Amino acid sequence: MLSIVALSRLQHVLDSDTRDDANDSNRNKNDKERNNATINAQILADLAHYCTFANAAYGWKGFAFCGRWHFLGGNSRILMRSTGIDRRDIVATNWHSKVNRPAYYIARDANRKAIVLSIRGSLSPRDILTDLCASSENFIVEDDPTNYIGSIGEEEGGDGSTTKQSNTNDNDAGSAISATTPITIPTPPPLMVGRAHKGMVDAARSVARMTGRIISDELNSHPDYSLVIVGHSLGGGVAAVLHYMWQRRFSNRGIRSFGYGSPCVFPLNITRGGLESDNINITTVMGTGDPFATISLGHIADVTKALSKLCQDRGLRKEILKRTGVVGGLTSLMDKRKDNRMTREDYEWCNNAMTFLRKQMDSEKLYPPGKIYHLSGPLLDFQQNLDNFGDTNDNNGKQRTSSRVGGGGDATTSTTAMLKSVDAIMFNELKLHARMLDVSLHIPMRYEMLLRRLATPSEVF
Repeated sequence: MLSIVALSRLQHVLDSDTRDDANDSNRNKNDKERNNATINAQILADLAHYCTFANAAYGWKGFAFCGRWHFLGGNSRILMRSTGIDRRDIVATNWHSKVNRPAYYIARDANRKAIVLSIRGSLSPRDILTDLCASSENFIVEDDPTNYIGSIGEEEGGDGSTTKQSNTNDNDAGSAISATTPITIPTPPPLMVGRAHKGMVDAARSVARMTGRIISDELNSHPDYSLVIVGHSLGGGVAAVLHYMWQRRFSNRGIRSFGYGSPCVFPLNITRGGLESDNINITTVMGTGDPFATISLGHIADVTKALSKLCQDRGLRKEILKRTGVVGGLTSLMDKRKDNRMTREDYEWCNNAMTFLRKQMDSEKLYPPGKIYHLSGPLLDFQQNLDNFGDTNDNNGKQRTSSRVGGGGDATTSTTAMLKSVDAIMFNELKLHARMLDVSLHIPMRYEMLLRRLATPSEVF
């Protein structure tokens, strides 16, 4: 127990110190913050818009679970009312999941000219079994089927394609005439292999088998439409894997993926590597405190290794507890910080201790996929005073800003809602604290409500 307390306090101290340094740095970067606000505002409308499509995949059961009883009705009715699409734009639905095959629907978004594949998150025990297939597995990126259609009568080109000769007989001429007709065989593209969460890889394969032909037909019928794959939680993870699998197959249709509260899906090299590829456009929104942002087998194994080291080295554990203000198992860190008794030397020692422990934490970890945006604000951060939610006036009667995009500052103390781009390395470590498994911070409606607030033009600056 003391080892858990020691590691938790060590993480807390370093996180607090990092936030303080970040705040000092942000005060001198107002120009950069305004630039970030512009960048984030450009994608904010899409994030808010497609979040409703992702949440609609939960159907009436999901809406009832989140307390939205006024939306009750059939699943298709929920879909139409929440997204605003017509019944004729619902292409296909499958509201019942199986192990390694989540529920989904396909719809046309006529306003934005997109074919939307929305994949449901975890709602049944079968979905949880998919989540629990948490080992990593390799998968092959699908090729564009049109690459294998050769053209006859063309010479070898400069693209590396090869030419075979074929013999034909001219029977009408009464004699065998040898003729050569070049057949162009395109050089197949190099094999691309990805690696991801096994349950989500299997789920993506199942969804691909059931929807690939339908989506291809829809895109052929609507040449000016793009493909958008969305999902919350498990659905966001499967959407990211499916996007990666289909990056060649639908590369000419502007394929995009939006995930909300997506779990850990890809290793770090694939998560970062996808940002450098022209064919990959995966976006993930992670809310403050979402417990599934840092849970993979590798994260759990690393924490276990660190705790094992602290159990073995009682001297190190005792010194951590002493320097972080834990005496006799009771926390006095806040009092210690208020009295300014925790010196810079204490912080540096703690940083060195954490560096030592991290050398033991070398397991393969998975990370949220793609371009990651960190979402924080009153609806996601329970450290706020929720009694004042909805009140736009402060104690002096002045108007208070209720949303913010791309700004700096401490997300845990700010009263504004913020959306900012972060690096995947932010989710490198499983943090031990009292609310580390608080699934209320993962509810889909929280993402939708806060993104909708942020997307309101009058509230973005």
